[in-house]
Amino acid sequence: MGEEKFLLGNVDDGITNTEVRDEFKLCNVYAKDKCRDCFARFYCSGGCAANSYNFHGSILDAYDIGCEMQKKRIECAIMIKAALAE
Repeated sequence: MGEEKFLLGNVDDGITNTEVRDEFKLCNVYAKDKCRDCFARFYCSGGCAANSYNFHGSILDAYDIGCEMQKKRIECAIMIKAALAE
């Protein structure tokens, strides 16, 4: 992403920034309020952390436009599958 604060470490020293590592460990659909009850949460896995950070300042939020597009894609895929099953 080009954000210095997200540097975890390097090949020689390994992970030196454990705070950022731990923040990314918690970045999942169960930790995000917007994702917790969303029917599409397991298809997008909470969306792009970089988009969330750039639009909301936190990787633990969700990029709203991306969410709406992903949900629409899934709805269309289900509709097509149902139409083909007839």
